[in-house]
Amino acid sequence: MNKYTFRVSTDEEIKENPVHCGRWVYENASDEKYALFFGKVRNRFGVNDSISTDWEMMYSYPVTVEDDSGNRFFFEIYHGAGGSSIATPSEELTPDYEQAQKALIDYIESAEPVDYVWQGVYEDIPVNITYTVKDRKVRVDSEFPAESEEDYE
Repeated sequence: MNKYTFRVSTDEEIKENPVHCGRWVYENASDEKYALFFGKVRNRFGVNDSISTDWEMMYSYPVTVEDDSGNRFFFEIYHGAGGSSIATPSEELTPDYEQAQKALIDYIESAEPVDYVWQGVYEDIPVNITYTVKDRKVRVDSEFPAESEEDYE
């Protein structure tokens, strides 16, 4: 069984290995699950400049996974229109890529989520959303912006 190391990709790796084929980390997950996952990603890979207030583009983390044989696999962990997602350079994953992807998700899932507050907007509805993670507990608050409430009455 391979052992893996995980790290944020370098700028050069990102340029040389573009990822574009995304898939959801979870099927039909809740906002609470998405909030916890983001807290775990932040634990493993820190805070970066990609964090936005747009729910459909909340964050993006380019990640390199290297196995004990020196093989490198490139991923993007992000929150997109379908929630927590992972992207790879190709839609078709080799068995080695599948193993590395599983190892990466397991690595993230095994982390404790960091405490954070994220506030943003899901423009499609529109609704303001706040994710709060504190002491491994999640709170999700949402409200319609005042100017759009009459559209939903």
